[in-house]
Amino acid sequence: MLRSGAIASMDDPAFHYEAGWQVSAEGADTTEPASPWEEPSGRMSFRYYGRDLALQLALGDYWGYVFVNVDGGPANRLPVLRGNPDSSGQPGGYKPLFSPEKQTPSGPSGEWLLVHRAAGEGPHTATVEVWRGWGQTVLRGVAVDALPPEPLPQWPGVLAALLGGWLALSAIGTWLAERLVPEELQADDREGAVGSGNAGPLAKGFTVFRILVGVSIGFVTLPWPRAILAAVAGVAATGAGVLIQSWVVVIAGLVVLGITALPRPVLWTGALLFGLPFYLHPLPVLPGRALNLVEIGIYGGLALFGVRMLGGIRPAGDARGSEGDRRNLLIFVVVGLALVAAVAAAHRDVAVREWRTVFLSAALFALLLHATLRSAADSSATRTMLALAWLAGGAIVAVTGLWQYVTEQNIIQAEGVNRVRGLYGSPNNLALYLERTAAVGLGLAIFGAGRRGEGRPVGAKAERGTMAVVPSWLHSAWTARVVLLLTVPQLAALLLTFSKGALFLGLPAMLLGLGAAGRRLQGGRKLRLPSRWGWGLAAVAVAMAVGLVPFLGAERFRSLLDFGPESTAGLRLNLWRSSVQMALDHPWFGVGPDNFLYSYRSGYILPAAWRDPSLNHPHNVLLDWWTRVGLPGLALAAAWLWLGIRSLWRAASADALAVGALGAIAAALGHGLIDASSALPDLMLVWVFLLHLFGPYAAEKVD
Repeated sequence: MLRSGAIASMDDPAFHYEAGWQVSAEGADTTEPASPWEEPSGRMSFRYYGRDLALQLALGDYWGYVFVNVDGGPANRLPVLRGNPDSSGQPGGYKPLFSPEKQTPSGPSGEWLLVHRAAGEGPHTATVEVWRGWGQTVLRGVAVDALPPEPLPQWPGVLAALLGGWLALSAIGTWLAERLVPEELQADDREGAVGSGNAGPLAKGFTVFRILVGVSIGFVTLPWPRAILAAVAGVAATGAGVLIQSWVVVIAGLVVLGITALPRPVLWTGALLFGLPFYLHPLPVLPGRALNLVEIGIYGGLALFGVRMLGGIRPAGDARGSEGDRRNLLIFVVVGLALVAAVAAAHRDVAVREWRTVFLSAALFALLLHATLRSAADSSATRTMLALAWLAGGAIVAVTGLWQYVTEQNIIQAEGVNRVRGLYGSPNNLALYLERTAAVGLGLAIFGAGRRGEGRPVGAKAERGTMAVVPSWLHSAWTARVVLLLTVPQLAALLLTFSKGALFLGLPAMLLGLGAAGRRLQGGRKLRLPSRWGWGLAAVAVAMAVGLVPFLGAERFRSLLDFGPESTAGLRLNLWRSSVQMALDHPWFGVGPDNFLYSYRSGYILPAAWRDPSLNHPHNVLLDWWTRVGLPGLALAAAWLWLGIRSLWRAASADALAVGALGAIAAALGHGLIDASSALPDLMLVWVFLLHLFGPYAAEKVD
């Protein structure tokens, strides 16, 4: 019997082995049984006095797992998955041994793992059942109350720092607003000259800077057609630089775009939305140095607004009400919780990286979008410009996919069909993106782009060449025709991804969402098929259904209702069972951003799902948020979603873009029931774009 404080090698006489073991001081190894999928490769037991029981297990790039029971029940520091019993039919503490990141050149690495913490000293009886894993020396040691104490968690300090930082920034901002800024800058505004006797040094410096920025903006402000052409040229040069891997060309393109967008920030934000499908391709900015497209777009856009703010350029519109601020506040609270979850995660490096590239980028993009909309007097036309830029990027990636299908290049052949993937690594990722862009495109094309009759800012004269005024054609029927041309290839490419989630969940949800929101746009009248929009939605549904007919005999669709253990549906069900238990075991902070892969394949994967272990998300939007940031993060994300949907529903009574956005959200939620929904840089920014697109801006009147 082992005593408290003991660290025993596996040849200790306290251990009782059944037949089939090979035991030495280095560890205990099993042998392959006659039916390795139906019986364990080895069982052993021992007794001990103490509270904390730890095993040293061999973790590496091989498939095997153990069940551990103590005193007739599952070891309480290991997961217990319902419907996953040991060989005796009883539930046990479960630990997969598959951990590729732990593999060393000499083989699996031995790591200590606390498996049970008892309430009393005992004696206790432990049994260990090993499945597969022969040749790996699975068991390498046993310790009772002998491991060093676990280090104190760091997340409480991060949480306290976030709260303290927020209080400090609030206090400093209030003090500056009440004491320093009004006195100096109001004096500057009153005198209006650098040399006024009442203007202090701060006001003089700001005034000089404002004059320089104002002169510069006046010099680079082009008429709208030329400004759009210059922005397109900048984007094209940036893309060409990426293709030829020339950082000089990339920098030149970004400079052209930045100069053009300084007086009209919508051009920069629109370029970012256009480039979202290309985010997997970094932008070379120095010799041997490349940066992420999303972060360049966000930080560059915020820098433009910093220059405008310091130059004294005030927003053309003014936010009224608190709904937009509440959404911004919620997303920043979610970002704070995600940071706490990242610090608490087992694999902190990848968790912090996802926090930066997904969560923090989303919150900063919300600020960029808010500033972009406030900078325009006609926010309706600004939204339309942003939507058109976003749809243009979706159309390009869709045409790329169609070309792949025709030429059979860079496609995925699976279950009897050729699946296109555009610029993404997976056809499912392309489908997740296109179902959202296509929904907005259909909303604008069927229900009419923008609101007719708008084209000049509220309370301002529409003078040619001014920064606030936008092209009048954004409110014309011509825009709806352009949108239709952009949307058709997206629907075709969406079909050719052969994504089951998109075709059988996302697309129906999209059409239902468009129908419900379109009915609100039509003043609540019932759907009548002779109406133009009723026929439009019906035509899309029929066209997509007819397009699927030639492929219904393929294995991908014949196996749609196959729920066997090795089918796609069966694997998905097993994944959800594991994900639910993972979420229940980590209710407050989840396992952390980008930590699902490691927790799943090395802790929760069921034996029936072993053929597909490298899944990095639970393929369900609710479980995804819960396992990444915990229940509080899930609740806050739900509140953020509700506020965004409410603002879109209000706007849908007068704006077709809101109708399309609601259709996109319906598609994303429908497809998100069985796939990813948000935890990717491009998808997260799309969520922000849709949910923050409408707000209480003075320049819009949505009744």
